Amino acid sequence: MAGELELTRRKLKDDFEFYSRNCLKVRSKSGEVKGLHLNKAQRFIHDCIEKQREDTGQVRAIILKGRQQGVSTYVEGRYYWKTTHRHGVRAFILTHEADSTSALFEMVERYHETAPDLVKPVTGASNAKELIFSKLDSGYKVGTAGNKSVGRGTTIQYFHGSEVAYWPNAAEHAKGILQAVPDEQETEIILESTANGVGNYFYQQWRQAEAGISPFQAIFVPWYWQDEYRKSSKGFTRTSEEDELAELYGLDDEQLAFRRSKIAELSADGIDGIFAFRQEYPMTAQEAF
Repeated sequence: MAGELELTRRKLKDDFEFYSRNCLKVRSKSGEVKGLHLNKAQRFIHDCIEKQREDTGQVRAIILKGRQQGVSTYVEGRYYWKTTHRHGVRAFILTHEADSTSALFEMVERYHETAPDLVKPVTGASNAKELIFSKLDSGYKVGTAGNKSVGRGTTIQYFHGSEVAYWPNAAEHAKGILQAVPDEQETEIILESTANGVGNYFYQQWRQAEAGISPFQAIFVPWYWQDEYRKSSKGFTRTSEEDELAELYGLDDEQLAFRRSKIAELSADGIDGIFAFRQEYPMTAQEAF
């Protein structure tokens, strides 16, 4: 029995997908609280990141994605897993606005509060933006990009930049908090965002990663990988454009009906719904920008 428990404990430490299913609780889009079973986008990102970690010893990734594909959920879970299994490490999450900061920290708190005793570390300091695991001397903190000096003067092993294209002080953060992550083995920087036009820091970093002239790997996830991005196709008739999209990307009528519905929703106040859809729900990286 003790041997089985030790094998389980080792698998929880070494296998994130096994750990996430059994130890991380998330609130689904329907409101149900359940174990984190990685969706297609999350599994793809995980595989890309793990391959880079195995090849180089560290993670430097920039992720371009559509709305609500579970990227932050994955990264927050990954870093909770990391900080609760290593001594003396720190994770820092930087979001674009205060509401997002609070929402992501609530997610981390849920992970911690619902974690099984087998993997749940002892908590020391705890407040609205920080969790410290006292016996491990490890911790987890969040901040908002509106503060130009956030994170300066600290050393961080795991950094998650959320919705980077919307950071108001991106250049300052690149010189500040991003420099707090040492160029050492087993450190990680993950930047992710939906697109927000061209010329900003996220766009520049994405283009460099795509071109292979930065240490970051470019990871793109299309919207149609989400199983829930579908709508009833009853009475639906494709346009010629939708026929072409179905042919190019293997879309079915329910996915095309979802796309058509979202374009109609986004076509407000003079906004081009198709352009807005491509930015918020891209099919390709080129389309996003």
